[in-house]
Amino acid sequence: MQFRFSLKMLRQFLLCSLFGTTLLVTPTSHLVDKAQAETRETVAEDLADSPTTLTGTYLSARLAQDEDNLELAAHFYAQALEKDPENPLLLERNFALTLAIGDHSTAFALADRMAAMLGHEEQTGEEATAEDGEEENEDDAAVSNRVVPMVHMALGIKAFKGKNYGSASINFENGLKILIEEPIERPGRPPHRRSLSDPRMLSASAQYGPFAVISQTILKAWSIVGQNRDKLNDALSLLAPDEESDVSQFFYALHAGLIACYARDYQKAATLLQQSLDADPSSLLTATALVNTLLKADNKQRAEEVISEFSAGSADEEDILWLKKAFSELKPIASPIRSPQDGAAEFFSTFGDALAQEGAIEGGALYLQFADYLRPNDDLTLFALGQLSERMKQNETALEKYDLIKPDSSVYRQAQRHAALALARLDHPDEAIERLKALLDGKATDIDTVKILSRVYQSEERYRDAIDILSQAIDSLPAKQDIHWSLYFLRGSAYDQVKDWPNTEKDMQSALKLFPNQPTVLNYLGYSWVDRGLHLDKAIEMIRQAVALRPFDGFFVDSLGWAHYRLKQYEEAVKFLERAVELRPEDPTITDHLGDAYWRVGRKNEAVFQWNRVKTLDPVDTLLEQVDDKIEHGLEKSK
Repeated sequence: MQFRFSLKMLRQFLLCSLFGTTLLVTPTSHLVDKAQAETRETVAEDLADSPTTLTGTYLSARLAQDEDNLELAAHFYAQALEKDPENPLLLERNFALTLAIGDHSTAFALADRMAAMLGHEEQTGEEATAEDGEEENEDDAAVSNRVVPMVHMALGIKAFKGKNYGSASINFENGLKILIEEPIERPGRPPHRRSLSDPRMLSASAQYGPFAVISQTILKAWSIVGQNRDKLNDALSLLAPDEESDVSQFFYALHAGLIACYARDYQKAATLLQQSLDADPSSLLTATALVNTLLKADNKQRAEEVISEFSAGSADEEDILWLKKAFSELKPIASPIRSPQDGAAEFFSTFGDALAQEGAIEGGALYLQFADYLRPNDDLTLFALGQLSERMKQNETALEKYDLIKPDSSVYRQAQRHAALALARLDHPDEAIERLKALLDGKATDIDTVKILSRVYQSEERYRDAIDILSQAIDSLPAKQDIHWSLYFLRGSAYDQVKDWPNTEKDMQSALKLFPNQPTVLNYLGYSWVDRGLHLDKAIEMIRQAVALRPFDGFFVDSLGWAHYRLKQYEEAVKFLERAVELRPEDPTITDHLGDAYWRVGRKNEAVFQWNRVKTLDPVDTLLEQVDDKIEHGLEKSK
């Protein structure tokens, strides 16, 4: 399953949140933003051997965060904390990042330190006010309102781990009070503002903003029913969703239903779970819980209807197959939520996965590690942690997570596919191929596995093997649908590598018949035609269409610029190729194209500069030879 609820709900919730505020960015964020604008690559690593001043380590930590290098950020924040051990913000940063990288014991020790220190600070603050009547500094208040809810969440989760649900409930209540009554306001002017589409805003919201309110509300409800199942109505009273928010509707209804099921009120649970499934009809988690609850309530007819409705919807095919198999005998299955601890873990796993997939790396990691702390080695959490590790380019860690997932899990096949990709990236292509072939078991009917296997084959220049497995998959299809365009595209690109242009063109056109506006195919075929001097007017129109669909894809913009170049429209070519280099400054071919276009419009010094820059971008040998020749002779006399 790719998502366990719709990711667009995240941003929609922030945009229509009742709190009406955005979140504080720490006071030095404008320095970090400026530094990040000046360099895009591994700045924090370059600072690793710098003198360990408080300012230096803090800025290095912020830069590492901006590069989503959580381990390096944790390292620098730990150095900063050594120099200022009583700083609440540094304690909170150390806690969040230490937990995000999976060091549970250190993280919760830091949470205890924060709790003790903040208790002392609050007393000191009252004394200072009484003595000199000074108002609390606004920045200090904002830092406190950021740190204290995190402390309460951490202590509440620690109490959950020990099944001390009364203490957990008190902590979540105290955290909610601050989050609701004293939300962090947006500073009055830039550069402290961040766009609501910024993934770091989503991470911040999960820690001390609107998403944190959802989190601590659900956790408080679980802690109430954990104390006594008879307190079901008290727990459910907290979970009335905001009708304007799909996020709260999905999560509140889901966990209200799971709580009611835990309290063995199956009729009420079924009603609530249906509300959650209405909010996201593709959620396997909700569908599974609803079918299981209906069967426990001896309502087999409705359970069958839910399975049919889920199967007819837009859910992932593997999710549908798993649901049908799990309930093939129309009998209840073992619930993964046997305690409030499991319920809290389920929330963190689901929400953390969504945050991570939306690019909110720190928030996703933090929530997923909360889930792993409360319910170690859960298959869905392991899968989400594996995907998160892949995003952070930690392929060995990802592989470890995927290999822990049990074969009967709903995500086992997906995990094996991801494991194969991780192996390929770790330069173990033969192992990757063997895993994927084992999944296929002699058949080519698993389209997702076939596509990944074909990519691994192509990465190893085994183009004929790629063509063969893709042909088997295409031939196995009972009917061609729009979702099958990629099989033709992948086979066409493999044909292109073996210089079989007629079959390349045929497959690309077949892909477009299935999916007429597919931008990748439009770009590929249009570029191929331009490169061969074929159908130039139609080709450039196709590339324009691809760019309109994906205006920030540097490869597509390059194709459009190169099309103008081949049509000898050099001024237009420069315009698009400059934009392409802005979008993909690391690509040697795009940079070479810009050099050629500069030469044609008479900007020869700039052309030579771009060709020289190509040599720093690790070009293939043939391109390196070409640019050396162009640097020496220019375009008129080059080979």
